[in-house]
Amino acid sequence: MREKHLLDRRITEKQVKTFLDIVVLAMLNGEPMYGYQIIAAIHKEFGILLSPGCLYPLLRFFEDNKLVESRFDKGRVVYKATPVGREKFQKAFTAYKASIQTMSNFIKVHGYFSS
Repeated sequence: MREKHLLDRRITEKQVKTFLDIVVLAMLNGEPMYGYQIIAAIHKEFGILLSPGCLYPLLRFFEDNKLVESRFDKGRVVYKATPVGREKFQKAFTAYKASIQTMSNFIKVHGYFSS
């Protein structure tokens, strides 16, 4: 049982890190957040502790590409998705769902064994 839990955790961590752009844009589509809030929310939801060195370059990339905008609020930089960022998120999430479905179909055909 413990081995299955560890495998599940590793797969979840790999998915979150691979699709961190989609995860963060999804979060910023809601309410504006500052970096620590994003890190804490990901940790709470997925049990993964991101380093600031992983998150802040992504946020800078988003800003440079007009996907998020930032403002200072009480000594913190707060980020929120722009209309362009929300559109990019919708397209990326749609592509992600299609990819997961394709992978699932492949596995069912080529090696899924029900237990």
